[in-house]
Amino acid sequence: MRYRALSFSCECGQAPLRITQVGLTADHQLLIRWWCAGCKKMVYATKPLAECWKDCPTTSSSGSIVIEDGEFDPGSEDAQFLHSLGVKLPEDS
Repeated sequence: MRYRALSFSCECGQAPLRITQVGLTADHQLLIRWWCAGCKKMVYATKPLAECWKDCPTTSSSGSIVIEDGEFDPGSEDAQFLHSLGVKLPEDS
């Protein structure tokens, strides 16, 4: 599976140490929430799903990461989240 990592940062420039929540808004945006250790405040970053769609890698994209069979635990929380989005993992084939 190919994917491109998204990067987020607070207004102070610090990247999140830990993402607290990932969600979807009523107006079709991806929402990422975390606590900024730099400025000590809750940060919300949003990105329209249409932009997320455009940012998806293609099969010919460089910089993508491929997850091979056996490299991803199908019982993990990550796998469950991906399944909830309709993503098919190599083990699902």
